[in-house]
This record gives sequence, structure tokens and C-alpha cells, in this order.
Amino acid sequence: MSVTPARRPRFLPFIVTGAVLGFLLGGALAAFGWFEDPDPVVPSNYPASAVVGYLGFLGALVVGLAAAVLAIVLDRRTDRS
Repeated sequence: MSVTPARRPRFLPFIVTGAVLGFLLGGALAAFGWFEDPDPVVPSNYPASAVVGYLGFLGALVVGLAAAVLAIVLDRRTDRS
């Protein structure tokens, strides 16, 4: 009778995938103007490419962190079973 080790999630692919998806989501939100103020009181001096970069980085950070938490939860769940 052989014992097979429990399958555990690998953290790096979870985090990298979450970061890439978050960057794409943040960049899409900025590129399509969903956060753009239709009637700005003070005009912005930032170019559109900078806004895409900022929101893309923020999305990568948030979704990458959420993916890391998901990987930790899945790892703890495999300890119980």
C-alpha cells in the first residue's frame, strides 16, 4: 500500500496569475475610461498611459494579494483532509 502525498497549491503561479489578471483589469478600466470624470472641475495633467499604468499596478497589487490569500486558504484546507 503506497501513500501519496497531498497535493498542495504552488504559491508563485497563483500570485503571478492574479497579478497579471489584475494588471489587465486595472488597465482595461483606465483605458476604456470607466473612472474618467465627465465634467472635471480641475483638468488632469496626467496622460492616459500614466493612468493605465497606475491603475494596472494597483490592480496587480490587489488581485495578486487576493490570489495569495486564496492559495493560503487552499493550502490550509489540504492540511485538514
